Amino acid sequence: MKLIYSLLIMLITSNLAFGQGGMDALPSNPEPGKCYAKCIEPDEYKEEVFTVKIKPEYTKLEVIPAEYKSVDEEIIVKPKSKKYTYVPATYKDVYDTIWTKDTYNKLSVLPAEFKPNIETVEVKSKYGKWVAGEKDPDCPSINPEDCRVFYYREYDAVKKDIPIENKQKDETTSAKEITGKYVVEKRQVEVTPARYDEEIIPAIKKTISKQVLVNDESTKKEQLPAEYKEVTRQVLVKAGGMSVWREVPCTLPEQGVVLPIVWSVGSSTLTDQAKRIIDEKLIKEADKKKGSYIEVGSHTDARGGNQSNQSLSEKRAKSVAEYMITKGIEKDRIIAVGYGESRLKNDCADGVQCSDAEHAANRRTEFKLF
Repeated sequence: MKLIYSLLIMLITSNLAFGQGGMDALPSNPEPGKCYAKCIEPDEYKEEVFTVKIKPEYTKLEVIPAEYKSVDEEIIVKPKSKKYTYVPATYKDVYDTIWTKDTYNKLSVLPAEFKPNIETVEVKSKYGKWVAGEKDPDCPSINPEDCRVFYYREYDAVKKDIPIENKQKDETTSAKEITGKYVVEKRQVEVTPARYDEEIIPAIKKTISKQVLVNDESTKKEQLPAEYKEVTRQVLVKAGGMSVWREVPCTLPEQGVVLPIVWSVGSSTLTDQAKRIIDEKLIKEADKKKGSYIEVGSHTDARGGNQSNQSLSEKRAKSVAEYMITKGIEKDRIIAVGYGESRLKNDCADGVQCSDAEHAANRRTEFKLF
């Protein structure tokens, strides 16, 4: 009994076996040399197949369509009418010449005609004058005016040729006809007057195909049997709980692998994300090591009472164990243990201020393969 007692003491110290139990919950008749653990027993189910009536017997009514015959009927969709078309007048172009300035005679002056000639004019008449000559050398007087010889000298008349013009013809006029100005204007002359032409538009008819009712719709009855379906359901055979002592190997790893499951505060429900984590991290490892034991240990943070946290951790471990069974892991290989708040990973115990992230680190689930 010493070996068994020592193992139980070890299990109590690790809080693996008892949680909130005590020595009053020890396994009965333990065998020497063997180790035991008080485990959370998953719920045990069995499959039952039962028949469900999914559709009752009923009377089905089949509608027999109505019967018609085709009849053609001609209708006037637009009556006969008259159409009046306006025909505008027609015109032709004529051109008129309009004088804007009359023709007139433009007079031009023809200059007079002259013939050049020379007329000699006496500009100074013939004249004579006395002219003093040389002093007589034999004159005894010293006065130079004395003894002078004077003689009378005649001069011819002075004439000058003056150019003159002799008139041949006086000025006259000549007339030149200057044509007046005119414009050519186009105008339209009516050829045919405007009028209205009358046109008879015949009526428009349309043939309508009508469906005339021969027989109205009716119904035909048919009795259809009820329909059944076999359904498989899980029936609880034995409820699990913290009441089972199981023999376990005496070599239990000290350190477990933490599953990164984010448990909500106060919840033991596995989310779809948590199930994917168990599939990838735990189920794959368990399948690789066939025949090994798997300890699933769940924890809580320090908030709340010890008893409620112990119960919550056991529910979390039980949820993981039951999911593992649905994935094909044998029930006898699973050791599900709830540790409550006894194994905090940090200093966030009662009365210590911690962040939500620090508390979340304690809400964890670990597994050990051995």
